[in-house]
Amino acid sequence: MSTARSVARRGVVALLAVACLLAPVSAGLAAERLSSLRSLSQQADVSALVVRLDDMQPIARLNPDRRLTPASVSKLYAAAAALEQFGPDHRFSTRFVSEASLTEGVLEGDLVFVGGGDPALDNAGLWSLIGRLQGRGVRRVAGDLVIDDSLFGRVPCLTKDRCDARSGAWHAYSAPLSSAGVNFATVHASVYAGSRADAPTRVVLHPDRLSGYDIDNRVTTGGPDTRAHMKAWRTYDDGRSTLHLRGELPAGGGPYEVHRAVTGPAGETARVLAAMLADAGIEVAGDVRVQEQAGRDAEPLARIDSDTLAEQLIPMMAYSNNYMADTLTLDLAADSQYNRPLTLPLAAQSLEALADRATSRIYPDHAGGRGPIFDSGSGLAVSNELSARDVVALLAYMYRQNALFPAFYGSLPVPLSAPSRTLKQGNFDWLTRLTAKTGTLSEPVTVRSLAGYFRLADGGFGAFAFIINGTADNPALTYRQTVTAYQTDMEAILDTY
Repeated sequence: MSTARSVARRGVVALLAVACLLAPVSAGLAAERLSSLRSLSQQADVSALVVRLDDMQPIARLNPDRRLTPASVSKLYAAAAALEQFGPDHRFSTRFVSEASLTEGVLEGDLVFVGGGDPALDNAGLWSLIGRLQGRGVRRVAGDLVIDDSLFGRVPCLTKDRCDARSGAWHAYSAPLSSAGVNFATVHASVYAGSRADAPTRVVLHPDRLSGYDIDNRVTTGGPDTRAHMKAWRTYDDGRSTLHLRGELPAGGGPYEVHRAVTGPAGETARVLAAMLADAGIEVAGDVRVQEQAGRDAEPLARIDSDTLAEQLIPMMAYSNNYMADTLTLDLAADSQYNRPLTLPLAAQSLEALADRATSRIYPDHAGGRGPIFDSGSGLAVSNELSARDVVALLAYMYRQNALFPAFYGSLPVPLSAPSRTLKQGNFDWLTRLTAKTGTLSEPVTVRSLAGYFRLADGGFGAFAFIINGTADNPALTYRQTVTAYQTDMEAILDTY
């Protein structure tokens, strides 16, 4: 008898737990949650919203309509807009073409490399393209090697980081943009330690015959127990770049990889291709140059297609690749036949239109009036403005698109396997029940953001967005103030839902 009552009691408790999960959340309770972010909002600007996606009931909210700088959470819009316009299976094509005839292995004119706006084109792709050119029998080019980046035209730098990269770069994230860019518009070098302490280190560029670079290498080799530390930066002067390297590496260690933004992406592609063609035994008799206007129709000689868009979005989100996101944004404008040369603010109008569509569908009472602002798809532009409600509307909008949601959802990293250390610090529910995009900027004020999906205990889906900005009076915020705050609040929600 007591056993029967115990089983019945457990059944009632289970039903009550399910009822709590399914019951509407009162406005008062939704407003009371997020205690850590609420405390932070006394010294920072915060916008936050957490909802159940099946009925759009709010679980928690704090200033959900306040528009702030979102940083890399902007990439959610670049990915969603590209999926809508191109489809998950879209591939970008890169070609060699020529108007010249091919006679006994000699191309009697210019060889033109036509950039197709592939956000992820790299050296491996170029080797494949050159292999197909060899397959056509081309052994010598009597004319010039021409890089055609007319799909976008010359894209102006409109953010400080990208403008600064013309004269020097300490990072890869500020890489400039081109429809004919390669390697995310970065120079890649591998650094090898010596075999013993005090032996010289070695630096190898990729490709190793890449022209236009001087190497200022002052990295030393320490003992085998030396902790590796190295800094690298690139400067540009009088038509040449110098890659500077400093630090110490353990004997026998390496390679240690370095990627730094280049001065001009199309010009860099020209140098990379010239070196690769030479390595492949294809002589170019003429000059190497860039053209920004589309040439006449020419005979195709070789072509490669990229990975699918759905496949490309995975590393774009995982590594928060600014070059990929902004190239995708420009691809949208080029596909829509915008006038050249393209600019990011012009191209980003498609992201603003997507934001308006999402809000109109998900939150019709909030549609109309001044909408979100996008000046880039990457979030590198500090002038981007989004609220937590804007972002949740996009997440809900994509959730309701059966053909696109698998690719969109699958592009977002799960914290447990994400390369971002920001995502890896939480409890087990945090590590396994979220898929999320982070965002970070340090100037002119600290920006921290996080948005994505989470799984409810009943198997359903929720969506969340947290955006935190420093203020004029308190511009610099710590990791503990920001990331720890939203993580603590989200873990409390996961514990309940």
